Amino acid sequence: MAPFIIRFLPVIIFLIILLVWYLLTRRKKEENISTRPPWFVFIIIAIILFGIILVLFRFVQFGEEPGGIYIPPKLTEEGIIPGHVKR
Repeated sequence: MAPFIIRFLPVIIFLIILLVWYLLTRRKKEENISTRPPWFVFIIIAIILFGIILVLFRFVQFGEEPGGIYIPPKLTEEGIIPGHVKR
């Protein structure tokens, strides 16, 4: 699930920003607001939010204590035993 989120998070953030802008400009229809979206501002906001979310996601996803003994993968008669960290 984590690779899916990391791959599509920039697109999702950008679409949410674009949707919010669209809804706010539709609400203020009586004022003369330009219908061209400020793409550069959207891209900068999306990059900043993506960085913040990746940092937060790193601490939530991988919040295990460091240390332990790494047991490498082994090939046995039954198949491959994957590597793991023994704590």
